[in-house]
Order: sequence, then structure tokens, then C-alpha cells
Amino acid sequence: MSLTDPAYPPPQRNRASTVLTISILVAFFLLIGLGWMVFAVQSGLVALVTPTATPTPRAATFTPTPDVRATHVAEDMLTQVAFAATAIARFTQSPPGMIVPPDSSFLPEPGQLPAPETSVTQVVQLPLVSVDQSQPTSPLQPDQFPAESLTATAIFMPGIAFGEATPTPPSPFPEPPLSPTPEFIPPTDTPTPFVAPPTPTLTPTPFISVQSLAAITRAGADTAVYIGPSSFYTRAETVLPPNTQIQLRGRTPAGDWLFGCCINNAQGFWVRPAYVNIVNNPVPSTFPSGIDLNSPQWDVNNPRWLPIIPADGSLNPRPQPTSPPWGDFPLARYDRGNTGRLPMLPRPPLVDAWGALTHAGAAFRSPVAVMGPNVIAANDDGQLYSLNREVGSQRWRFNLGGVGNLAPAINDGLIYFPYAGNRMIVLQDGGNFGNPTAYPELPGTITTSPTFLNDVVFLGVGEGAAARLVAMKRDNLNDRREVSLPLSAQPRLLQPAIGQEVIYVAGDKVWAIDVNLWSGTEIIWESTNIGPAAAPPVYAFPGVLRTAELYVADTAGNLHALDANTGVRIWTYASGGPITMLAVNDSAVFAAGGGLLRAVSRQNGQLLWTMQIGGNLVGGPLVTNDRVLVVTQNGALLYDANSGGLLDATTFFRTPLLAAPAVSQEWLFAPSNMSIFGYRGNP
Repeated sequence: MSLTDPAYPPPQRNRASTVLTISILVAFFLLIGLGWMVFAVQSGLVALVTPTATPTPRAATFTPTPDVRATHVAEDMLTQVAFAATAIARFTQSPPGMIVPPDSSFLPEPGQLPAPETSVTQVVQLPLVSVDQSQPTSPLQPDQFPAESLTATAIFMPGIAFGEATPTPPSPFPEPPLSPTPEFIPPTDTPTPFVAPPTPTLTPTPFISVQSLAAITRAGADTAVYIGPSSFYTRAETVLPPNTQIQLRGRTPAGDWLFGCCINNAQGFWVRPAYVNIVNNPVPSTFPSGIDLNSPQWDVNNPRWLPIIPADGSLNPRPQPTSPPWGDFPLARYDRGNTGRLPMLPRPPLVDAWGALTHAGAAFRSPVAVMGPNVIAANDDGQLYSLNREVGSQRWRFNLGGVGNLAPAINDGLIYFPYAGNRMIVLQDGGNFGNPTAYPELPGTITTSPTFLNDVVFLGVGEGAAARLVAMKRDNLNDRREVSLPLSAQPRLLQPAIGQEVIYVAGDKVWAIDVNLWSGTEIIWESTNIGPAAAPPVYAFPGVLRTAELYVADTAGNLHALDANTGVRIWTYASGGPITMLAVNDSAVFAAGGGLLRAVSRQNGQLLWTMQIGGNLVGGPLVTNDRVLVVTQNGALLYDANSGGLLDATTFFRTPLLAAPAVSQEWLFAPSNMSIFGYRGNP
């Protein structure tokens, strides 16, 4: 024992007895308190507070707007999707891609509810939630659902029983007026605004359609027919003998092919309009009363009354020609039809935006072409120039080693330019250089600017008896076909016009030639009493009197309107003066030459107005539906297309022009001596 240890251990306390004593005391006092409260209530010493209902203010009801309605709909859909996501693990999955429909016996008719005493399960379909069978279906693992594996699986809400509702006692507070329940309007796609093209100013023709027209095949030869509306389709084994009676039941939009019946047990076929004579048809019941049946507009044998019928769906569709890219001036007369019709013309006043820039040391003698940022023309210094469209600076120039005065032609980003007689170069715009891709040589002097249809480039070649039309595949310029078109009255062929799959070539006469020269030469029709031609022919579709029309001016000063599909003359206007260039809009043909500009009605061949232009014509007419632009050597003139009124005559060139200008939106590009002028109008 240590001296520091106590002699005796301290006494141990009994803790259990302490806890028990305290618990008994607490219980005793609680019992006393409860007894006192019961006694006080029974004797009325204490009154319980009667609860008073406090009305909850009703939220103001707002008149729903479309935005509010859309918000509620979106919230409801999100709620349903959230329910489906949390409940998906509890439902039996359907096979991928299979939607399990609800039992129709549980679905009430629209607008009806089951009777109150009937317990009916209402099945509510939710938006589809996709689940892949091979993936975990727990909603706690959403990242394990790959997007590419989603398939459609239907999710259904638990049944909702319609029972008798417990009556609600009337409220002592007045009900606020209820706003009408907004009607759910299904969301629809916002349509893309459509800008309609200019409305033609023609006399409206009522819509007229006939089921069929009687016709007889040509008398001088058998008529080949095709299984589709093109010579690129297979020719039918059966040919139609001369003077065969047939029924025509449809046409293509341009009317260049007609659908006939019938051969080989009611088999339909396609035939060219030039090879049939539509005769002896009754007056359609849909014709207006009091019309002149002898006028071209109301010809009962006109195939335009036939309905448009598409080709058999099993046939490969033929490529369709497209309009020039916006802002480009790609061909000699803007488009392959030689229409001279542009989407827009510069609005006066025109300002010399390029200034006095000198671009070359010699004269620009070729017309101008525009492709994207390139303003392209050839110079007598043997170079082909590309100038910046916006500022007039030089982008590049290419040394040709020869000169040319035909218009450059643009197709699919390539520049085709004939020069040095029988040579042509094909270049690609490289930004700051011209990249040559081909140097084809032709069998004679090239006399027309190139023009294009699909994968073929066409050129007029040779003079006099050696004149011909040459066609070359664009991907292999050595793969060629030629059509001999000898001339005697004219020295050379004029710029061809292209319709659907027909090329119209003018010289001593006018020839309509099928473009499929790789299947043989087919001259569909040729004019026998029109010619020699004085201006490039113009193809116009849609036509005013026929489905498509061709306008031709001859050296006697006559302007002819022909059915482009048959060559039949519709009307002739005798101008009494020379015509060197044509253009067309919806309502008129514009003929320029001899210092005059004339507008002739497409409807009847009557003169609408005549204006003096003064000076030698070098460009135009270029037209829209409401304006006409004519360019002389010294300036540009802008006329109202409907009245002939002079709108602007304030644009004068510093030096005379030597070749045709080009228009690109608000720009006018005009080639002169050593410069190309860039005049800009109001946008």
C-alpha cells in the first residue's frame, strides 16, 4: 500500500434507485396535470377555441394568350414524359419498334365519359419513350441509353377510375368569374415566306382541260413512239403507220411530248407533237361563250388543253434545266433560250462606280460575262481578263495567244471562250489566276458562243456550205457529234436557242433538232417559209398561245411567232425595218434594230409601242416584266416595258462601247476601248 492511497475505498452510489425515484415523481405530476385539465373542461372552467375557416384568396385568373397556352401544353408534356421516365422500369417492354395499342373496349367515345356509377379504366397514352432491349432499363442510369439504339415503345398511364365524386359544400365566398377554357391548338410548322414571281400582265385565260383530243399521225412517214417523254428513253417496238387515228390524253408541261393511246392491248405511248395532226375535235364545254373560235387563243385543237401527265415512275427522270445563278450573266443572251430576260435591272441613276480604270493596252472587243466575283472579257492584246465585280481591280489575266470577239460562256464554274478561229479554251477560276483545263480545236471557224444543256456543249461552226452544229460532251470534248446545216443566203449560223431537249438553230431557215445526237440526227421540223433569219431565235416557256413558243426575225423585217413544238406559225408582225436582236417577257416581244425599239404583243402580234433609241445598238434589249434596258455605243436607256415611256437616259460612257455589256443585279458592265466600265444603280 502506497502512502498516497486512501485507507478505505469511497462508498458506491446506487444510481438505479435515483433514476427510478425521478421517474415516479414525473409520472405523478403528469397524472395530476391531466386530471386537473379533465376536471376543468367538464366543469366549464376552460372553453376550447372553435376554429374559424379562413378563406384562402383565389389567384387571379388571366386570359390565356397563345404563348400561355403553348406554355401549359409544354408543361403537361414534360410532366407526362417525367412520369414515363420514372415508371418505365415497372412495365413489361415490348419488342423494339412495336407499339402496343390499348384495348379499345376501355376507351370512351370522343367527347363522352362513362356513367358515374360505372367504374371504367381510362387508358392515357403518353409520348413514346424509347428503350433498347440490350440496355439497362433503370431510369437512374440515363447515360447508358445510346441515341442510336433507341426504338419506339408505348407507355401507358395506370388506369383512372371514374367514380361518383364527393359533394363539396358551397363556399360562403362568391366565385370569381371564370375565363373561358383555352382551346388547344395543335402546333404547326411556321411556313417559309414565299415570294411570288411577278404577275404576268396577260389577258387571263380560264382554266380549260379536256380528257382527250383526236389526232392522226403524219402522212409522209411512219411515226416512232417512245415509252417515256424523251428520245433518251427506249423506242417502242411498234411504229405508227401514216394516217393512224389515235387519242391524245396528256402532255408534258412544255408540250414537247404528247401521251397517246393505244397500241399493244391498250398500252400508252409518247409521241412528238410535230408528228401528229390534231383535227376535228369538238368545242370543249368549258370554253367561255361568245369567243372567236378562229383566233389562235381559242383553237379547239390546241394540245395545251390536255392535262399534264408525268412519265412512268419506273423510268429514270430526265435532268431538268436550271436558271442561271443569281447575279451571273453566263451566256451571250443571259440564258439558253436567248430570252434576254433577267431577274432584275439596275435602277437609275447609274453611277460610274469603277472610275477611270485602265485595264489593258488594247480594245475589249468581246462581250462581257459575269460569274460570281468575276467580270470576264477578252482583249485585243490576246489576254482573257477577270476583273473584280465590286471594285474593278484585276483578279487575273490569261494569255490566249490569239484574239476572239465572241461572248465567254459559263457553265458549272468553268469558262469556255472561243478564239483564234477554230480554237477554244476551258478555264477554271483559281481566285488570282485562271487555270486552263482543256484546249479543244474545232473543224472550222467557231461562229457562235457556246451554249449548254446538261452534259453537252453546243457551238455553231463553219460558214456557207460548211456550216454545221457541233455537240461535245463536257467531260470529254473529243466525244463529238455534228449536224450539217449548209447556208447560202446567210454567211454563218446565229446563236442557237435551247428548249427542253430541242435546240433551235437559225440561218437560211430555222431547224429544230433533238439534242440527243448520240442516238442519231433527228430534225424534228424546219421552217419552209421563214428566213433567212436576222436575229438569234428566242425560246419562251410557258407560252401565251401555245405551251411553248419560238420567236424569229427575218431579214425582211418580219417578226414571227411559231409553235416551238411543231414549227407552225401563229402570227407575223411586219416591222418595215431591220431587226437585229429580240427579247421577251410575259406579255411582249421586244425587237431592236435600225435605231428603233418596238414592243409587240405576244397575244396577237400587234404593235404596242415604238421608241427611238438613237445610236448604234451594241447591247440588249435586256428586260424584266416592267422595264427594258437598251445600250448603244454612247449610253444606256431605260424604258417602261408596258408604256414605252423613257425612265432614264442619263448614263453616258466616256468612250464608245465596242461589244455587248452584261448586267449583274444592280451593275452594268460595259466593254470599251482599253477599259471595262462598271456602272452601279440603286440596289
